[in-house]
Amino acid sequence: MQSPPEVSFCAGCRACEIVCSLLHDGVVGPYYKRIFVDKGTRSMVSTVYSCQHCADHPCYLACPRKDQAMCLDENGIVYIQEEYCNGCKRCVKACVFDPPRINYVQSKDKSKRKAKKCDLCRNRPEGPACIEFCQVSCLSLSDQG
Repeated sequence: MQSPPEVSFCAGCRACEIVCSLLHDGVVGPYYKRIFVDKGTRSMVSTVYSCQHCADHPCYLACPRKDQAMCLDENGIVYIQEEYCNGCKRCVKACVFDPPRINYVQSKDKSKRKAKKCDLCRNRPEGPACIEFCQVSCLSLSDQG
């Protein structure tokens, strides 16, 4: 991975949200993203929110389907196997960040209600697509907590 730039500013282009949903779901839309851009309306500064992959994994611990729907891999990355997610939202409520870093797909069809969260593109050899495709290089990985 590249080292983070000394100064970086999100341009608010939302390329990270788009590439994330395309990579994971093959579609683009508000219910499919796993990274969130807040385009500051007052400050004119955009802010990117993504899962911080907490060391204590509160979302994982809150899931009633732990190790089936909400999983933890050998590198400490928490990821969701959506086919087993029952849409209970306990992981969203357990997220310690405001706003929560877990997206929730709302649907009239209860079987389609699912949680979605960043998995750092764990199965992608190039690493997180949002970092690779960020036009202003404002995204990076850090091991600082």
